[in-house]
Amino acid sequence: MKSRPIALTPLLAPLALLYGFAMRVRAWFFHTGVFPPESCGSVVVSIGNIQAGGTGKTPITAMLAERWKAKLRLGIVSRGYRRQSTGVLRVNPDAPDAPLKFGDEPAWMAKSAGVPVQVGESRLEAARELVSSEGLRLVLLDDGFQHMKLRRTFDIVLLDVSAPKWHWHVLPWGRMREPFSALRRADAIILTKCESVDSEYVESFERKIRTRLAGFSHVAQTIPILRFRQDIAWPDPVPGEDLVLAAGLANPDSFFRLVKEHSSGPKVVSAIPYPDHHEFTADDVLRLKREASAARAKRVLVTEKDTGKLEKIWKQLGPDIPLVNSRLEVRPQREFDERELERLDAIVLDLVGRAFGGAGR
Repeated sequence: MKSRPIALTPLLAPLALLYGFAMRVRAWFFHTGVFPPESCGSVVVSIGNIQAGGTGKTPITAMLAERWKAKLRLGIVSRGYRRQSTGVLRVNPDAPDAPLKFGDEPAWMAKSAGVPVQVGESRLEAARELVSSEGLRLVLLDDGFQHMKLRRTFDIVLLDVSAPKWHWHVLPWGRMREPFSALRRADAIILTKCESVDSEYVESFERKIRTRLAGFSHVAQTIPILRFRQDIAWPDPVPGEDLVLAAGLANPDSFFRLVKEHSSGPKVVSAIPYPDHHEFTADDVLRLKREASAARAKRVLVTEKDTGKLEKIWKQLGPDIPLVNSRLEVRPQREFDERELERLDAIVLDLVGRAFGGAGR
């Protein structure tokens, strides 16, 4: 992870103060009703963050959808970042070039979670259409913490504890979309990528969050803070087999580290990062194949999200080097977190029951 050049700090710090102030004013307008949020006709649980970049929102959104879909009629709403389409669309994960048309993350969530997913620049319009067409009781709003126009019932905020210290400044000085004070709007906090740092650091990070919230006594001690870890899984890993990795993620190093640390996994001979939401081209595929051939690697391993964008081109350019995909698994780190997640299940079921007179489905 690259560090922020110290020479830029005097220039970026004042801009960060202005940006942070603007975000506070914007939140105040929505909180006081100057810009009143609007309902979509369903309970809304937002999974978001106050950091720019990958904190694990998409896999946790998919995990919650899989966890709750047996008990609740639910769907997912997403912006569909960097998709090659406009307007409100229902995601068809089996459509040709689905990751390009709907966005790589919505296409992956629709396929992985097996629930209806809607994309749209207007999350409010997308949610209303999805609720109306599917009779939903619950909408999961992917990356929705700053999208205040849509009224939400419960806000889950993710914080990546593996992020370097310079990230914890407001944009453009750091990588924070909002200052820590924004956490007062959260109903639950999940610390992600806890496997990447030692437990003492996670403890100190959680104390820091509690201290930042201390001025808001109504949430400081009652808001649940869960810890989640990531694990990597892929089909039939061969111990000692040479492997090339590739990932188009906000933080590809996290994925690379998980694969390399897998106790029974193959030997990684090369790891090639791409920008988040990267649109892979034939040149990218040829580069990966050349890299694998030069290193005598048996396979190229990518994330599930990237597989959808690579498969078609990969097959067109020959099956000489197999392309395999991995699944990023997220789960609570401790028994305490498991219990807190079960408590979260009960809270969401109760919210839906109250909203629809006990008619959870």
